[in-house]
Amino acid sequence: MSDSYPLPKDWQYPLDPPPGYKRLRQEAPVCPVRTWDGNTPWLITRYEDVLAALGDPRLSLDSSLPGFPHTSPSSAARQGRPLPFPFLPDAEYRAQRAMVMPEFAPRRMEPLRTQIQATVDEVLDAMLAGPRPADLISGFALPVAMRVICDLLGVPRADAEHLHVLSRTIGSRSSSREVAEGALDALDGYFQKLLDANKAQPGDTLAGRIVAEQVLPGRLSERDAVALFHALFYAGHGPSAYMMGMGALALLLDPEQLGVFRAMEDPEEVAAAVQELLRYVTVSHIGRQRAATEDVTIGGQLIRAGEGVLAQADSANRDAAVFTNPDKLDLRREPHRNLAFGHGIHLCTGRMLALIELEVVFQTLFRRIPTLRLAVPLEQIPFKKDENLLGAHELPVTW
Repeated sequence: MSDSYPLPKDWQYPLDPPPGYKRLRQEAPVCPVRTWDGNTPWLITRYEDVLAALGDPRLSLDSSLPGFPHTSPSSAARQGRPLPFPFLPDAEYRAQRAMVMPEFAPRRMEPLRTQIQATVDEVLDAMLAGPRPADLISGFALPVAMRVICDLLGVPRADAEHLHVLSRTIGSRSSSREVAEGALDALDGYFQKLLDANKAQPGDTLAGRIVAEQVLPGRLSERDAVALFHALFYAGHGPSAYMMGMGALALLLDPEQLGVFRAMEDPEEVAAAVQELLRYVTVSHIGRQRAATEDVTIGGQLIRAGEGVLAQADSANRDAAVFTNPDKLDLRREPHRNLAFGHGIHLCTGRMLALIELEVVFQTLFRRIPTLRLAVPLEQIPFKKDENLLGAHELPVTW
């Protein structure tokens, strides 16, 4: 492998990926980069190459494979444990995905829109009744996202904050392996208790149905079910919450596009606007991890079996070869498939739920608070740059 490049971390504007990705798209679109543990996986930054990588079955998300690029000590802490969905060997992943997908089918998700609307209004009522300025993250986005996934899974809402803190510990690249292992132990213990409760009396919830239909008949082991519930909670609230915050921030910083959004009445227009926000602010900014099981050529570069790959979706979503004026938020942009939810067999299982949440949240937030604005200058907002999800520690707003 040739000399490696540093992994871009040079944020200059909080809503944009580090400009180092733009340079790499032009100069070295498939190149080795140095990661925290001294390994040198291949970083892929162009849209067409990321699309090809995510769709190639020779590049696996099985985190037990040689060369798999762990993005932090907390990622490596999962070694020796039951692999969480979706980091399973491909055959096992497909089997578990088939068990879960009916739960996230449009026929199940669309009827939840009314319930999600009620949750958003409930949380917004509390924020509006409280002091100003308010924190749009802790006072709105996180409560909405956590209540939605808790209600779906069958987790008591009162436990959500505790589970979120543990999840952030795992998602932080500054957590030591020991600290991450402690958080993993606590989450595994919690979801084992959830499983036990549903074994005794399966509830009419996602967890209850998985236990009744998959665990009790012996199709899914208890250990795998616990890892599955953990993964669904983890992925089911963090990305949505931080996308709510960063998407709202993007609109607040662009009065012209906010005006465009406010004028939208057609649900299809709103859905397209949410897709553009997902392209513009891709909060899952850690490269999609893969390990090559066979030799494969991506973007003209040979990647050998046993080498790791990081397919950088946020970079791909700003590729000027695919998106005209990619660094501009354009809610009327002609539809084009962004990669915020991934691609291929690992296309986000819960994307329908996330899209409904985001559509309801942005419409409700700007309809009910027409004078919403930032309470502090942009440079005073504390952004998260040491976690797997891009977001803000706090997002002070007033009205």
